[in-house]
Amino acid sequence: MSRVILSVTPNPTIDRVVYVRNFRLDAVVRAEREAVTPCGKGVNASMVIHELGGDTLVLGLRAGFTGDLHARLLDDLGVPHDLVPAEGESRMQTILVDEAVGKQSSISAPTLHATPAHLAELIDRIDRHRSGAWGLICGGSLPQGLPADSYARILRHGRERGLVTLLDSSGEGLRGGVAGLPYVLKINRHELAMLDPCASDLSDMETAVDHLLPRLGVWASDAIVVTVGIRGAVAVTAEGVYTARALDVPAVNTAGAGDAMSGALMLARSRGQTWSQALALGTAAAGAVVMTEGTGICRRVQVEALLPRVRVTALSTRGIASD
Repeated sequence: MSRVILSVTPNPTIDRVVYVRNFRLDAVVRAEREAVTPCGKGVNASMVIHELGGDTLVLGLRAGFTGDLHARLLDDLGVPHDLVPAEGESRMQTILVDEAVGKQSSISAPTLHATPAHLAELIDRIDRHRSGAWGLICGGSLPQGLPADSYARILRHGRERGLVTLLDSSGEGLRGGVAGLPYVLKINRHELAMLDPCASDLSDMETAVDHLLPRLGVWASDAIVVTVGIRGAVAVTAEGVYTARALDVPAVNTAGAGDAMSGALMLARSRGQTWSQALALGTAAAGAVVMTEGTGICRRVQVEALLPRVRVTALSTRGIASD
């Protein structure tokens, strides 16, 4: 039986990661190197699934010269895609990494324009490819022209057709998307604050879990997974509550680590693994992405090497036993 995982990215990007030292304004800054990759939350998740041996298909919008380049970059990686033509230009995001201080910044502009007709076409593409599909990842921001409830519509459509759905978005896409009740909601602590400011302080995991447990069944039906940077992740699921600390690896480019978590979670669940095993694979994939120069890029051999180092703990909250 096929276990294809579809991803929908309405607002994809091409990430150009530029590595410099001692960046400053009002000066000529010469980069030491750069990496160019096709990106967007759903795209990144699909790239990780593909690298780890899963079957996936990228759905989304493409526009202009950069949209054509985005498709060619996916072809170069061997990642299947079916992209809907849109208006304007697909985004080009510049990620500036200053290796002297170990910090990075991202810059992008809203250059892709969509209409409700494009949303209808995306939903049609899901129907076109749902034969043999297991899951559906909705990822990233919504482009100009799409209504705030776009993800809610897509998620409901996917659920009605028997697909296991995951939402990983921010802003209006996140706030409107949870109304579609995905099976899985994957967010970071900043996105969590958009939904519930009272639950944004993750300094105490037990307190955070107390906030998240009542949202299970409201924001997502099966699991809420929150990534908290170097502190790792917490997964509140129907099976139990689990935490995993981030791996101590050399950080080259942190962009796309959360997207790797989404892809690996869905891949593990599609293979029948437990939530504890899924969180472990997600943590290893996120660690591998952090170690590479391109956004959302990991190597299967790295993930396999990191996986034994991951420690997942089951919290005893509400009678849940230790792992």
